[in-house]
Amino acid sequence: MSIYDSLVSASQFATAQWRVAQLEGRDEEKRLWSLVNEYRAFIGETGQVYLFEDYLKAGSPTSRPHVSTTLEAHKDATSRRVMELLVKAFNETPEPEQKRSASVLIHLLNFIADTGQLDALEDYVNNRLEYAPLAIACFTKRDEAEAWLRGLAEPPSPTHILIGDEYYRVWSSREDNTRGMYRDFVIEPYIEELAARGIPPSAPSFKTHEEAGAWLKIHPAAPFAFVSVAGEHYLAVHHKRLTHHSLHPVASSLMEWEEKKRAAERETAPEDAD
Repeated sequence: MSIYDSLVSASQFATAQWRVAQLEGRDEEKRLWSLVNEYRAFIGETGQVYLFEDYLKAGSPTSRPHVSTTLEAHKDATSRRVMELLVKAFNETPEPEQKRSASVLIHLLNFIADTGQLDALEDYVNNRLEYAPLAIACFTKRDEAEAWLRGLAEPPSPTHILIGDEYYRVWSSREDNTRGMYRDFVIEPYIEELAARGIPPSAPSFKTHEEAGAWLKIHPAAPFAFVSVAGEHYLAVHHKRLTHHSLHPVASSLMEWEEKKRAAERETAPEDAD
């Protein structure tokens, strides 16, 4: 089973446990099971799937898993309660496949703790809805990004990067040693929603992108803000982890997003009957 299949099975197990807790009115367990899938999403969005695979191979997913001493010593009580829930599920489930999924999730939380990412995880979970879509690196031009990707011994996969002011999805496959990137429309739904609420008439106005960038360094968006550059509205997006702002033209972004949605509808629409 591939690492991606293992994570999908583990996520399905967590979702099934969440549903049971919901049906039985166990609200705290329901909350903790929802966090389990947030933890899995953290690994995925930060491009650490293969790093986690290496960590997982060092242990045995079918044997009784240990609990990281780093996790036990950490101040965050929530992650410790999540671990207690996972260990309980591992001990109580009789089915081997479910036991394996519980073990994978235990190892996943141990991996986060042992790699010193518990604070980053807490920040991700608590602020995920307020932050811009995560990007792990930014580049001016595509050839710079491609050179970076080619030069990595172990590329992050899958994750997002920025090229100019556009999001790209980066991926790699250990199985056939391939890697690549493609434009991904992850910020456009945010632009659509925020623009629908109305662009403030008092949005800061600048003559050039350089002026807007200099101002945003001193007045960072939190994480979104509308600005005007040469008479055109842009959504400024603050990427806190990168200490960087991207500027997205509202009108053209919405046009591209509408075309993207129409294309997706055409692909999924059933063919007309003869």
